[in-house]
Amino acid sequence: FDRPKIQPAGGRTTTMARNKTRMFVGLISTVALPFFGPSASAAAVVSDGAPLPQPEAYQQRLVDWIRAGPHGYFHPSVVWRRLGPGGTTGAYAMHAAADIPAGATLLVVPRGHTLDSFKTHDPCVTVARMLHEYDQGDGSFYAPYLSYLFDDTVGGTSTGLLPSSWSEEGQEILQDILGDGEERLEPEEYGHDSVFEACGRSFLAPHTKTPLTDARRRRLAEDAHLFWVSRSWTDKMIPVLDMYNHRNGASKNVESTAVHKDDSDITAYALRDIRAGEQLQNTYSECMDEDCGWGDIQYTYLTHNIFADYGFLEFYPRRWQLDGAVAEIDEDLDTGAKSFRWIFDRPSPDTLRWIEGQLARLRSIEDGIRTDVADHRTAAGGEHADRHNIDHEADSLLELYEGYVEVLARAVEHRDDPVGVTRPQFEQELRAARAAAKYDEL
Repeated sequence: FDRPKIQPAGGRTTTMARNKTRMFVGLISTVALPFFGPSASAAAVVSDGAPLPQPEAYQQRLVDWIRAGPHGYFHPSVVWRRLGPGGTTGAYAMHAAADIPAGATLLVVPRGHTLDSFKTHDPCVTVARMLHEYDQGDGSFYAPYLSYLFDDTVGGTSTGLLPSSWSEEGQEILQDILGDGEERLEPEEYGHDSVFEACGRSFLAPHTKTPLTDARRRRLAEDAHLFWVSRSWTDKMIPVLDMYNHRNGASKNVESTAVHKDDSDITAYALRDIRAGEQLQNTYSECMDEDCGWGDIQYTYLTHNIFADYGFLEFYPRRWQLDGAVAEIDEDLDTGAKSFRWIFDRPSPDTLRWIEGQLARLRSIEDGIRTDVADHRTAAGGEHADRHNIDHEADSLLELYEGYVEVLARAVEHRDDPVGVTRPQFEQELRAARAAAKYDEL
């Protein structure tokens, strides 16, 4: 699946916001917003070359739709390729088909192509608007994007990716890995409110005091809400920009301009020189925008947060909350060698005892976890099999288990290491990154 971008702090709406949502359900229409192009410093001059053909019809449809908008742009040397062996299997991701220099424009999403809450800043309005537009089918201006999200025939997205929407069996194995009690592993909470908890029990219902009873509409509403949870920038859905995969560290090569200027287009640009064949990858926790606190959440929005909010274990570097300490494991892209460092503080004696205890617990249940995951993979997924991605659940469970064993074992091995990143060092790095981001806000 194409991994999404998240807003870190979604949440419940107020009663007033829910009332606004009901009002907007009947009034939703496409809004043409004025264009204010990105500053010249944000990216290099846009090329006029025709983009490479994309392998799937839904991808080509998205590219053509973006390019047809005012100042819309998709880099002519960017193409989706599969990530499996030989590029013939696995999920799709965007790649550079030729060398792309630092600063080059990769994507311009016209503001009118975004789905937002009509400037109410109410995510429930955004969800309602997605559903209203999807009901229009190919008659909706947003059909290329919404078909990618909702339709199960285009190969774009899949339900059941977030742990909160996993099968009951998958969640039981996850609980076994995380443990019980107050000292369990993170994430302590991985659930998300349903759309009817977040937006009100009568969301989309014909009457304001009765719940929606149409089963298909309820399912679509829940899907739309999960797309918002896992793909949005607060109240905004940004087509194609939300299809870059996540990677921090040296692999990160894409950054984008701020999305919360209501009247400006959104530009993604090459953060560094990108070699032909490289995957284009942005960041969900080191990003230089409002949703990431202008980079401030780098060591607080961690691997377990990304797992809960996106449903995958990120590639290296991984940053883990280990009781009262934060540890990072990174991997050299050329040699594959692993490195470990403590972030901000060394572990206390109590934290070290907690680390040793968790490592011993996980090692003691390894055979059971691997057996349970294998059995789960061969199961049909229960009565709601069509709503779950069992292979994804099984893969994610093993990755999380092995990731925790790795970091806990290295934490014991490096218990006496000095701090790898101090707070003053991070503040200095942050100032440099913000200066390089080229945002007017900074």
